Order: sequence, then C-alpha cells, then structure tokens
Amino acid sequence: TNDKNGLITMETIRSVKEAHPEVKTVTGLSNISFGLPERKLINQVFMILAMGCGMDAAIIDSTDKRMMAIVKTATTLLGEDNFCGEYIQAYRKGKFTFEK
Repeated sequence: TNDKNGLITMETIRSVKEAHPEVKTVTGLSNISFGLPERKLINQVFMILAMGCGMDAAIIDSTDKRMMAIVKTATTLLGEDNFCGEYIQAYRKGKFTFEK
C-alpha cells in the first residue's frame, strides 16, 4: 500500500476531467482504505475529496445511511443541487438521522 494512493487518485481524476471532460470517472471507494482501521471514516472523507476533484460515480454501500447523507451533502455543497432542493427533501424525509 502506498500512502500517496489517495492523492494520486485525486490528481488523476482531476487531470482526466481537465483533459477530457466528457470522460466519466468511477472509483471503487473502499480500495483506498484496505488494511487500515476505521475504514468507514477514510471512505467517507475520500468520497468528499474525490467528488470535489470531479469523480462522477463511486462503488459504495448504498445501505450505509451516513455515506448516502455525505454524498447528498457534498453534492449540495459542490453546487450540483439546484437551490439545495434534494438536500432539503432528504432532510424532511429523515435521511440525516443516525443512531449514535
């Protein structure tokens, strides 16, 4: 495992999107945390960072409510949610309520 893999992946996503904006990028999210403790936390933070670099899609556990809330929130903060409508709708449906 290379401790620069996250950075390399994000730089690659950014470079591909700059050179070829029509190309779609997909990341196997959990690969970044293989062999590390607190994998969910690493995956969640990496998801936000990769989305900010232009990642189009990720292979994730769609039953992970917190991850789905993170995706929704990041989408809103990245300006991809018109008037924050999807975020507000998800909040009203209780999508951001988690067990502690």
